Amino acid sequence: MRKGYKIVHGIVAVIVRVLFRVKVTGLENDPGEGGILLCSNHVTLLDPVCISAVLRKTEPFYMAKKELFKIPVLSSLIRAFGAYPVNRGSGDIGAIHKTIDLLNEGHCVGIFPQGTRCKGVALEDTKFKNGAALVLSKVSVPVLPVRIKVKNNAWCPFRKIEVIIGKQIPSAELSIDTELSKTEEMARITNLIYEKIREL
Repeated sequence: MRKGYKIVHGIVAVIVRVLFRVKVTGLENDPGEGGILLCSNHVTLLDPVCISAVLRKTEPFYMAKKELFKIPVLSSLIRAFGAYPVNRGSGDIGAIHKTIDLLNEGHCVGIFPQGTRCKGVALEDTKFKNGAALVLSKVSVPVLPVRIKVKNNAWCPFRKIEVIIGKQIPSAELSIDTELSKTEEMARITNLIYEKIREL
């Protein structure tokens, strides 16, 4: 377990469960060990904290937009949960390499394929970007699909939130066939991840 993670996790888990009445489904799918890419829909800034709080065996790292690290309290919290900055919209190669390195080292890394928060917007009315597929084209790991469900797709204190942890998508289903168009293969993988999350 990462230094200090257990303490922060314990405190935040209690706060999250009290303030947001969190219900967890599929906790038996919490992988615990081994490189895996966690992909979830994105409702609010607190999604990484909520997901990390309900997982008992896995300690995800998260790619988070660099602007969040300028917010004092939030910055400390997300750093404690393993967040690292990415410069969105500029093809941040450094952040991609860090993600790949973490996966190769056997860690879990969380990505939100929608690319931004979609507060008040249904998952079915959004599109996924190819960021997860790009990572998976560089490293062979399974995907852990996670879905956050909340009324009106917007959080507020004491509103019930359900975090659904799905079964892993095997790496064999996520590898890019080099004999086919890379663009089409990345689109296929992105759509596969989307469908698995939507079905939860």
